[in-house]
Amino acid sequence: MNDPVYFRFLQRRFARRQMLIFAGGAGAAAILAGCGGKSSTSADSGASQAPATPAPVRPAGWHDDSHGAEADPDYGMVFPTDKVNQVAITVSAENWQKMLDDMTGLFGARGTGGTRGGGRVPGGQGDVPPGGGQQGGPVAGGGGDFTSTNPIWVPATVAFNGRTWTNVGVRFKGNSTLSNGWRNGTDKLPLKLDFDEFEEDYPEIDGQRFYGFKQFSLSNNQNDQTFMRETVAYSLLDEAGLPASKTAPWQITFDHGEGAKVLGIYTAVEVVDDTVVSRCFSDGSGNIYEGDGRAASFAAGTQSQIEASFQAEGGENPDWSDIRALYDAIHATTRTSDAAAWRKGLEKVFDIDGFLEWLAIAATLQHWDTYGQMSHNYFLYNNPADGRLTWISWDHNEVLANGLAGAGGVVQVAPGGVPQGAPAGNQPGGGGGMNRSVSFDKSSIGTAWPLIRYVLDQPEYLARYNGMLKQTLSLFDSTKLAAKYQSLAAVRRPHLGSEVTEAAFASAVQALTAITKDRAAALKTYVDAL
Repeated sequence: MNDPVYFRFLQRRFARRQMLIFAGGAGAAAILAGCGGKSSTSADSGASQAPATPAPVRPAGWHDDSHGAEADPDYGMVFPTDKVNQVAITVSAENWQKMLDDMTGLFGARGTGGTRGGGRVPGGQGDVPPGGGQQGGPVAGGGGDFTSTNPIWVPATVAFNGRTWTNVGVRFKGNSTLSNGWRNGTDKLPLKLDFDEFEEDYPEIDGQRFYGFKQFSLSNNQNDQTFMRETVAYSLLDEAGLPASKTAPWQITFDHGEGAKVLGIYTAVEVVDDTVVSRCFSDGSGNIYEGDGRAASFAAGTQSQIEASFQAEGGENPDWSDIRALYDAIHATTRTSDAAAWRKGLEKVFDIDGFLEWLAIAATLQHWDTYGQMSHNYFLYNNPADGRLTWISWDHNEVLANGLAGAGGVVQVAPGGVPQGAPAGNQPGGGGGMNRSVSFDKSSIGTAWPLIRYVLDQPEYLARYNGMLKQTLSLFDSTKLAAKYQSLAAVRRPHLGSEVTEAAFASAVQALTAITKDRAAALKTYVDAL
């Protein structure tokens, strides 16, 4: 493959993993299938082509470079690092009411401050999944999420950069962020955009894209007055050579029939099943699954719920056989009778080194709202290059939050309702479920989370994981990150508006800098003691 971007990421990943790869005996080519590649699935071999169909009559203002499906994703335009994109969304009053009515059916009356149905606050004392383990894990009937039903799509108009996109699908998105915002009555709710969601109803927008992108996830930065935690997490994962979404700050203006209103700074996040896999893997045709539900814990006894817990998001044959193969490998009896055979079976279907590297970075970032505490917020991609499932991290608005009590005027609360600020990271067994899930040694993680417990119970894998933590020391450089925070803050500061005062913004950035320094020190203390 002659792709300089792809090889740049290979070299970056190799530099971080070379000793572990040689020690572990895994095939370098398979392990190093990382970010940067383009999909190799396009038909350019001269095969017979179907007869051309007449081109649709496009809406006024259509430009192939910004609206057409053939345009390459323009990352510089959509995900800039040096400015805040100004994006306006317009929904008719009628469709806005449909969105509100649908949300009321899902979460109850807006602004009531209560919970609904079988939902619970993430991190609370949930039921223990089959296989035992600590509380605060998967929830009966829906994993970590409050509802298994997504809010409805409605058509909208999107304006940006002097151009307009019509009949774009827009809906509310999210889990606790959405439900909390809805119950609190805020207008700034997380959103998702899909530019050809309504192409069957409006053939003139067939294949509509936004500078090469079909979808975007728009995080509303709840409880994050720095507006940068998503960006920080994804950029660190990307720097490590792991598959990671691109992000950028967007200021969203929303009009639902009562005049345009600036909602504030969102973080636009590249969608995994849209362009992430085609960018990060040499072949983007593999099966994509989003983990969300009881079986996403991979706990014993959850096999029958695999299809309900892993939403198929793409691929040529997403029949869940690859997910079942991973479940079977995790629970193979050889784990206790022939450890070498168990590891071989696991590595045949799963990129274990990618997972261990993510686990080390996630622990450092205190990414509690994911595997180890919650049975959601990750994807699995079946990489055609080696036939193994690769872990892709998702949803990082809660990272580096522990210890930020009072930052920016917002009191952060740890899962379970305990005020944050207690020692967490390197204290094995200390604190509640969140402290366990982000600890470095993971000694208190139980069998409810076998991809952590069973894997780190293997001395060889524990050694690899500790090696990943050592490498994360150079990645998580608090001095470099402090400078990065100031650079990100300078881009966002002119667009704060009435959302947050400059003093509160500065305080939040200072608090993020402080906890980053503390977290880096905790990691060094742990690594030095190994």
